[in-house]
Amino acid sequence: MYMSDTMTPHSLFPMPPEVTQVILGGGSPIDLDSLRIHSPAEAWNFALNYGYDMGIPVQKAAVMRVYEDAVDFLEGVVLEGTNLHVPFEVRDLQDPLDLLVWASERPRNLRGRWSCAVLRVMHTLFHVDHNVNLRFLPEIQRQVFQRYDQYLACEEGHWFLRGSYEVPLVAVERKENKDRVSMLLKMLHKPENVAETIYDQIGIRFVAEDQLGVLMVIRFLLDHHVLMPTHIKPSRSRNLMIDMEALATWSESAPPFFRIQDLGPEERKALSHTLTLKSPTKEQNPFSSKDYSAIQFTARTLVRLPSPATKALETLQERLQTMGDTELSDLVRIPELIQDQEEFTFFFAHEVQVMEQSGFQSSRSGPASHTEYKQRQRDAARRRVLQGILQEEPC
Repeated sequence: MYMSDTMTPHSLFPMPPEVTQVILGGGSPIDLDSLRIHSPAEAWNFALNYGYDMGIPVQKAAVMRVYEDAVDFLEGVVLEGTNLHVPFEVRDLQDPLDLLVWASERPRNLRGRWSCAVLRVMHTLFHVDHNVNLRFLPEIQRQVFQRYDQYLACEEGHWFLRGSYEVPLVAVERKENKDRVSMLLKMLHKPENVAETIYDQIGIRFVAEDQLGVLMVIRFLLDHHVLMPTHIKPSRSRNLMIDMEALATWSESAPPFFRIQDLGPEERKALSHTLTLKSPTKEQNPFSSKDYSAIQFTARTLVRLPSPATKALETLQERLQTMGDTELSDLVRIPELIQDQEEFTFFFAHEVQVMEQSGFQSSRSGPASHTEYKQRQRDAARRRVLQGILQEEPC
């Protein structure tokens, strides 16, 4: 193919970082240290293909809100505890597209680095705000937790899993949703940097007496098909508690018809100690403390939601009935139309944690606590967002 005389020759090499670091290298776009947008027209076209037509007032206003939220997040969360602030020139814009041009300037200057920081957070916010699952989260939560609730019982402050047999629990906790700040922090240290890869928007934690109790909880959930092995996401399973070799050895030597209830307190304590994982594995979350101990995995539930048209048709039918005009409802066959609507079905992932009580108590304070975990996340997000701005970062 020959280049047309009307086309401007353009050098294709060397390849830009978008190709070498992201497409070929498998890196995240938010780790790029600059962009290649050199005019307002290029910035406009970039935004259009990103998904926003800045000529449409409602879309421009949405971009402006995300820009303002990104600046607020930087000031209120990322920069908390530092002496840094977003420069006035970058945090008081009339047109956020200026950030794209400034982030592309050469040689690199402080305004360009701060523009990159704001754009990293904006990009992450766009993925949070456009996660379709979050729009249906209340109903998704209801369907996911209903699977567990049918077997959970609480009597005089004590929890049990109760079905064809009973398993005592120390505590049960639900995580019903991450707030926006938590989701941002989570995404800003994840390589994928998209909301679809946050698997613990919904979660449930079971706390058992000891390691044997933990195994009993998992067995109960499997026996009653609350958890389906077919719906477990393999890459998301983390065993930071049970020594698998010790469990296999003990299982092979266990007498026929063994019952945990037959163990005395000291025998049970000794057996739990035998089954305990003695050293952390490569599966350890880099943001978790070495003292954190749990079984953690991601399960998927098939969620069924009515078609959006169903609610509208039902509302229309109710209004016609209120008006006494049932003839019109029958004429347009609203009941048949409601029946014809297909369900909206999809698998939704949720996190399950099973812990023993001493590990649960240590998670409330010290290095294994949730507060310390979030601080480690914040530090990682700060380093990533403020590349070239923090003193420890190379310029």
